[in-house]
Amino acid sequence: MTEGTQGKPKRGRKAAVVPYVQAELFEAKLVEWPVKDDLASMEFPLFSLSTKPDTSVKEYVQPGTGKRVRITPPVIGAATVFDKDLLLFIGSQIIEARKAGLPISNVVKFEAYDFLTGTGRDPSGNAYANILDMLRRLKGTQIETNIITGGEEQTKGFGWIHDYTITKKTTNGNGVLECVVQISDWMYNAMLHYEVLTIDRRYFDLRMPLERRLYELARKHVGNKAIWKADLALMQEKCGSTQDLRHFRAEIRKIIKKDSLPDYHMALDTSSKAHRLVFYTRHNKALSHELVQHDLASWFDGLERSKPL
Repeated sequence: MTEGTQGKPKRGRKAAVVPYVQAELFEAKLVEWPVKDDLASMEFPLFSLSTKPDTSVKEYVQPGTGKRVRITPPVIGAATVFDKDLLLFIGSQIIEARKAGLPISNVVKFEAYDFLTGTGRDPSGNAYANILDMLRRLKGTQIETNIITGGEEQTKGFGWIHDYTITKKTTNGNGVLECVVQISDWMYNAMLHYEVLTIDRRYFDLRMPLERRLYELARKHVGNKAIWKADLALMQEKCGSTQDLRHFRAEIRKIIKKDSLPDYHMALDTSSKAHRLVFYTRHNKALSHELVQHDLASWFDGLERSKPL
């Protein structure tokens, strides 16, 4: 379900699309901005989980749909799940501005300090220099995909951002104080059509790349349900993990024990040969109701999980 509709549309009629005013430049200065994540990058592994420069070309085809994506990184490495924070910041500001009736644009000016503090980063040390590295990876990483945005299916190649211009530098010239970024048409189109979900701001507190990716998948698939499960091998593919399945399972067990995902617990179902990853709500009343209604208490008790209900 995408956001942006106001109430339920009448039968046989499409929901009204809120008009927007196009500007030449949008200044991302809103103080309050619910974090919005675009549906395509929640579903597909478009960002690297590696903490080292990742220069390998990757392809992903979604079974049964024909949707595919090819990621070609620059020599400095692919855009990472942490680089994505810049897109989350910009996209969330664009959507909130549109809802408020403010002029918007895919050319966005932002203060580095606002981005750093808004995404839970410490605005000191190398933080300002790191923004420049993020911009380089986001511009250099090339995505080729036929994923639909705005109701159109096109085979399209693009970088996450078209261009960036540093308008104010730190005193040593190595960091970014203020910047103008032109985001890709593909991403901007997703923002205009509200093809997004709200995610918990605690997402920015997750420091393991795999934790972030797992939370995105949980938010996309669990939604308001109490339980969602999927084969571990499929989840490995959806996460974009390059580990073998044995090491991936070991990482999953660490994250289950850590139990840090907003809104959801995780568990491992080893009752069958093909192990399954289980996400379940932190709302105990809703979970208990689901277990009783579908007679799942015995199955649930057999899961590997962080703590008892």
